[in-house]
Formats: sequence, structure tokens, C-alpha cells
Amino acid sequence: MSLATGPQGPSGAKLPLGATISLSYSTYFRNFVDVLRASWLWLVLAAPLTGIVSWLQSSWFAEVMAGMKQRVPVQIPPKSFPMIALGGLDNLLLVIAGVSIAVAWHRRIILDERPGFSGSNVIAKSFWRYVWVGILICLVVGIPVLVIALPTSYFLFHSGTGGASALYTVLFLALFVVYLAGAAVFPRLTLLLPARATEDMGLTFKETWNRTGGNTWRMLWGIVACTLPPALLAQIVLLFLVGFPRPDMFADQSFAGRFTAVGAIMIAYYLLIMPIAIGFLSHAYRHFFRPA
Repeated sequence: MSLATGPQGPSGAKLPLGATISLSYSTYFRNFVDVLRASWLWLVLAAPLTGIVSWLQSSWFAEVMAGMKQRVPVQIPPKSFPMIALGGLDNLLLVIAGVSIAVAWHRRIILDERPGFSGSNVIAKSFWRYVWVGILICLVVGIPVLVIALPTSYFLFHSGTGGASALYTVLFLALFVVYLAGAAVFPRLTLLLPARATEDMGLTFKETWNRTGGNTWRMLWGIVACTLPPALLAQIVLLFLVGFPRPDMFADQSFAGRFTAVGAIMIAYYLLIMPIAIGFLSHAYRHFFRPA
């Protein structure tokens, strides 16, 4: 039986926001075993690597803070090659892990397909189609921003006359408008992600945009509601256990160990809660493009 038994309606119908958010959370908690099936390998790989990177970073911070305490001209030590290399590898691994978990969870909800061996879908076509359409969405949203942002940055540092300052003001306002437009476009286009994850190659950018008309705020707030509360909960627990960051904290020799443990635990937590927002996109996709 399919997990997506919640709010569905004819194409172009208004998305029942509250019901879809509720279904995203309930699907997640009812099938948490499948979340673990999709993510356990990435937890095993990413958590220790993130912990190592966190330890290297905290050690570097401690060295910087120790130099500042000596009240001499501070020479910030260069970041070591292992820290830079492992940091880049960690970021790449997290991207691959996120896509792998997302594709598996989309297929669990939409196709009722139980996740296979964790990480095995990285060789599947659906994984790379997901990556490709994700890049295209970022380009569609990001290129207009860059077109305005680059000249704005130029005039920010080179404007010396009133006319140039006036032009900078116009460009800044244009950039603000483009950012708002991007915030409106992005949530609706994200429904191409579950489409490609489930091998729906017929859905186009134009059709996605047209059939989600009038649902910009519903999509935006749905993504926020399925992302922000779990993330805030983690930050509250973190502040309770570690406290607010202080300069002397970074110089403490015991901080590196705590920062390492916190980094590993937090990245594991974020990978585990990611399917909640992915579930929202899956249920929204079914509502608009696979109505009962």
C-alpha cells in the first residue's frame, strides 16, 4: 500500500498546506526504519569525517586565539592542507549523501519502493537525473541574481560620483527584487526533483510552473515548516549543552574534543531529519501531478 494516501486533488488545485505538512511528519515517524535503511551508510561515513574536520578546525581556532592573547601582532596561521582537503571531501560526501537519501525517500513515498542497501542508488540513473535537474533549478534561480549582483558589487567598490551612487542604488533595489523573485520561483520548481527521482521525465519546467500557480506561499511555508522546527530544536539542545560561543571557549584545550563530538552528532542529526522536507515535496508532487 502506498504511503502517499494524504491530500490529493486535481491538477492545479490549491495545496492543502496543513494536511500536507502533517502528512510529511507522520510519514517520516511511521516509517523511521526506512529512513535508517536509506541513510545508515552515510551516517557511518559522514559523521566521523565531519568530526575529524571539526577537530582540525577547532585546533586551528585555538591556535589563532592563543596568538591573540599574547598581544603581539597576530599572524593568522595558514590552514593546513589536510584541513582544506578533508573539508572539501566532507562537503562532497554530504552532497552525495543528501541526494542519495532524498531519492530513496521520494521513491519510498511516491512509488512505495522500500530503500535498498544504503547508498546503492548512487549508480542509478535517477540519482544523476536528480543531480542534473537540481543544478538546472539553481541556474534558473541563480543566474538572474548574478546578473544583477556582479555589477552591483562593482559599483559598490568603484562608485565615486553621485551618478554612480545613484546607479548603485538602482542596482541594489533590482537585486532585492530578483532575490524575492528567486524565493518565489524556487519552491515551485523543486517539484521537478521528486519527478526525476521517480523517473518522470515528461514533467517540464514550464508545466511545473503552470500547474503550481497560486501556490507559491504554500510551497514556501511548507518547506520552511518541515525544515526549520527540527533544525531549531537541534540548535536549542546545542546551546543548552555547550552554551553560547565565547572567545575564550576556542582557546580552551578541551574545546576541540567537544567540538568534534558535536560536529559528528549534528551532521548525523541533519541527515536523519532531511527526509521530513523531502517528504513534503513528495506529497506536494503527488497532489499536483499524480492525483488519485
